This record gives sequence, structure tokens and C-alpha cells, in this order.
Amino acid sequence: APAIFAMILRRELPPLYRSHLEEVERSLLRSHCPHSGLQVAAGLCLENGQLVTGVNYESDSYGLTLCAERTAIARAQANGSIELVRAVLVSADWKIPGQQALTLSPCGACRQWIAELSERLAINLPVYCFWKDLPEGSRRTASELLPNSFAKNY
Repeated sequence: APAIFAMILRRELPPLYRSHLEEVERSLLRSHCPHSGLQVAAGLCLENGQLVTGVNYESDSYGLTLCAERTAIARAQANGSIELVRAVLVSADWKIPGQQALTLSPCGACRQWIAELSERLAINLPVYCFWKDLPEGSRRTASELLPNSFAKNY
């Protein structure tokens, strides 16, 4: 069975991904999270070295809330760079002092979007998740995050 939670240290990330993770973490401040207090930012690492970011945007009607991962994917689709995605970076931080850094992972809807993107690109996308400023995070693939997804074939 695939590992559910493969640990990775920041320093083990490829240098470009480390730099992109820092940029993702800077974008946490643009998160709109008045209900949960959980700031989330995501970045899509592109084959050409660029990064497409997204942040969570919470709504008073919780079902209308947008996650950072889906915001980044929609942005890459809109700007024409979706076919260049090679990895997903996710970072989070609490606006509320004293909150604990728990296991960080995309939600089910984001896992489905990542699975579909992986299928579309014919790449089992790696997904790296780190709490802001913590040295250790996780690395999982799209298929590890959502085995037996609705995606056709990846």
C-alpha cells in the first residue's frame, strides 16, 4: 500500500520548489479566512519555471468557499498555463494565535481537481504540503491522495 504521509524536509525540495514555496508562503497574507482563521495558499510549479498561485477565499455560505488549490488551478486554466503544471505546493498558517499545526492535506474537492488535472496531463502530480515556517512537510502524489478517483486513467 502506498504511504499515506511521506515526510519531506524543506531542504530536500528541489531549489526552485523551495523558492516557489517561499513565494507561496508570502501569498498567505492575501488569504480571506474570516470564519476558520486558516490561511491557505497554493502554488502550481510550471515546466517553464514559473509559478501560479492561489489563496483560499471563505464565504459566509460555506459551500461557496474557494480553496487555494482550486483557485490556483482555475487561474492556470484562465491564463493558458495549465498544460505546464508539474507539481503542487500547499502552505498554511493560522491567523488565530496558539492554534496547532495539524496534518496538512488538500480537502476532498481539491484532491478530485488534482486527480483530474493529473489525468489530463498524464502525470501523477506530486503534492507538497508545509505549514508556514516549519521545516518538515509531506510529499504525496495525486493518486496517493485520492486512490480510485473519478478521474479516468492516471
